[in-house]
Amino acid sequence: MLHLPDILIELIFIFSHFLLFVATYKVIKNDIMHPAVLFSLLWFVILLARFIFSYTLLNELFPIRISTHLIIFIGALAFSGGAFIQTAIWKKESSQKKIDEVPRDPEETLNLNLRIIFLAIIAIGLPFYILASYKLFLASNIDNFFIGLRTQLVYGDEDIGLVKYLVSFSFIVFGINLYAFFKEKNKVNTVSLIITFLITLTYVIFITGRGFFLILFSLYIGMAYLHNEKFSFKRILRFFSLFMIVFMAFGIIYGKGGNKEDTVKENIKPASQATAIYLVSAINALDWELNHQLVINHDGNNSLRLFVKLGEQLNLIPNAKVEELVQPFVFVPYPTNVYTLYSPYIKDFGIFYAWFMVGIFGFIHSWVYNKAITTKDFRYSLYYSFLLFPLLISFFMDFYLTILSSWIQIVFYTESFIFLNKRFKARRL
Repeated sequence: MLHLPDILIELIFIFSHFLLFVATYKVIKNDIMHPAVLFSLLWFVILLARFIFSYTLLNELFPIRISTHLIIFIGALAFSGGAFIQTAIWKKESSQKKIDEVPRDPEETLNLNLRIIFLAIIAIGLPFYILASYKLFLASNIDNFFIGLRTQLVYGDEDIGLVKYLVSFSFIVFGINLYAFFKEKNKVNTVSLIITFLITLTYVIFITGRGFFLILFSLYIGMAYLHNEKFSFKRILRFFSLFMIVFMAFGIIYGKGGNKEDTVKENIKPASQATAIYLVSAINALDWELNHQLVINHDGNNSLRLFVKLGEQLNLIPNAKVEELVQPFVFVPYPTNVYTLYSPYIKDFGIFYAWFMVGIFGFIHSWVYNKAITTKDFRYSLYYSFLLFPLLISFFMDFYLTILSSWIQIVFYTESFIFLNKRFKARRL
């Protein structure tokens, strides 16, 4: 439990994040789904939740140093600053080029035959993915399927194989069918969306990482915001409540808080505590890392893993060492092995590099958002929705540069679909 000086520090920074959220919300002209607004709101909510949990579910939680609070708050300022700069540039170019007057294509269609082909690929690939997962489970020598599978995926020497690329592909197919559904809510699009959702959900379940459920959530709210006339923040909050129930339920299934052999009542407390640890402990882990074992390597092995790995394989970088995505556990005093968005960037080139990169992310987010909200086309609608994921999970860990290979897959699959869709439409004409 926090003492009085710590309480004052916590409240000061919580209030500072709230003021930043309000200011950003006003500057952006009351657009709650703008990335800058979401980022500031997210960190306000997480810090507030951390404060509440320190008196309830996690009453042994260590206090956070002022220096760590400053890093997080200035990071939020950097993200907003990057977004504001891009928005200012966008408005200036819009006034000069009259972008807003460019005719839109509100009836942009995604070829049904092509959508069926993409859906068939993930449907046919699903049994092979499940079989590969089962083989990994057998290698774990653990009785519980999901715990054994999770152990092998995270710590095992064997890889699940080429079928792993079907996971990111399934997210693309889900995004494609979401877009088609919101464009025209007919029976075919409804059935296609339901089937795609069930298949993609199965892939996500076998990943055994609950954070990936947030990708489905991000795709839904992104597409709904851009293309559903009935979109409302209240509806999103209700949907998020359902999401959290599912999140906690799978925590029990995966053995991350609770026991599936126990009753619902018996699982409420451990599942709630495990979820609270998931939400706020990364901030404590970052604080511990900054003040105990931080060594700035100046080598990019954390945030620039893909480039270091390519350099290693091409013998361009001698003695290169690519850091593992899975970090060691620390106890704060609750066990956690995630250190927020800021950790890999600080470890590579220091705090100013972390702030700079967060500002760049704010700039990119804002550019994609402005393109999506202006054109409403499929490409930027999908990219905006996907980018909500690393933003919404930034309190947990970095999903920007550290998983750059996944973003390359997403771009490749998306652009391939757009290219093929144009070809299919041209053949019809």
